[in-house]
Amino acid sequence: MAEAQQDDQEKTKSKMPLKAVIVVAAILMIEGLGISAAFMFAGKPSPVQADAAAVDAEALGNQLVEEMVVSEKFPNSKMGRTYLYDTEVYILIRRKHRDQVMQRMENMSVRVSSEIGIIFRSIDPLMLEEPTLATLRRQIKAKMDAMFGKDAQSGKPLVEEVLIRKCTRFRADY
Repeated sequence: MAEAQQDDQEKTKSKMPLKAVIVVAAILMIEGLGISAAFMFAGKPSPVQADAAAVDAEALGNQLVEEMVVSEKFPNSKMGRTYLYDTEVYILIRRKHRDQVMQRMENMSVRVSSEIGIIFRSIDPLMLEEPTLATLRRQIKAKMDAMFGKDAQSGKPLVEEVLIRKCTRFRADY
């Protein structure tokens, strides 16, 4: 008798309620049909068109431009002999900051040239022999950042990078 009750309990436990499964399946079908019908009647979305002028103006403003800072001969006598370094220094700035930087450059052109001259006179000559002139570029960039400041919106320096196009050494004591 106990075995018969266990068999009945196992049969009732293992069977899933058929009505509940049918109701859930029907609800899912109705939802699927409703969503499909809503998308069919809504139609296609309208085509999106970007404003080319706005995109181009922003891209143009963030474009990098090169501006010459100084083209002079700077002395260095740290090795016991005086050498002149014929140098051209450029800076990379964003086009949107160009007017601001160039106006400051005009107002401080002598100061900029003087600061770069001080760097050349005080730098170790071995640093001027580096293939990439990384130390010299880094020191000039630090001076440019101090002189020209930072962007008010982003907080980044106005001068993106310093480029040295020419740095040719000549002996000056012939």
